[in-house]
Amino acid sequence: MKKAYIAVRDFVLRYPAILASYFIYSYYFISTMDFYIKFKHRHFGTTEALQHFDTLLWMWILSYALVKVIELRERLHKREKEILEHEYNIQLKETQIQTLHEVIMTLKHEINNPLAIILGYTRLLKKSVSEPDAVKKINEIEVASQRINHALKEFSAAQVYEVSESPVGNLVELTPFPAHKKQ
Repeated sequence: MKKAYIAVRDFVLRYPAILASYFIYSYYFISTMDFYIKFKHRHFGTTEALQHFDTLLWMWILSYALVKVIELRERLHKREKEILEHEYNIQLKETQIQTLHEVIMTLKHEINNPLAIILGYTRLLKKSVSEPDAVKKINEIEVASQRINHALKEFSAAQVYEVSESPVGNLVELTPFPAHKKQ
């Protein structure tokens, strides 16, 4: 029974013009045949002739119903299109965020390798150099390298994302960037 209901509903929503034309032309055919039969047998008066003009009224009512069904169908189609566009936009943003996260992690790795070497050599140089001016410059290099390292850690930590299910689709949640501290 439910399958029949779904089939009828889908037919009405997919082909409202065909359904309305079946009703309109069937009623028009029956009414016209009744008129001709009564006319042929001369079993009608003036008032009965006017009764057959109700076919026109029913045709107008059915046409109005057809227009309303078509409008409903267009609204449903528009709503489905909006939902599909919304899902596409969410998937696109999710993909962009994943790609950005991967790029950031790659850049972090590429920057951290030479940065570790710089920090290691500055620490070695600090131990071996006794000149105050050279020690000051080495300290500046070390502080700047540590700032870069700290900024990379903050930036990569802030790019964590989560995708959660909701009734309207997937939601992408980003952790906010922490406030950048100036040293």
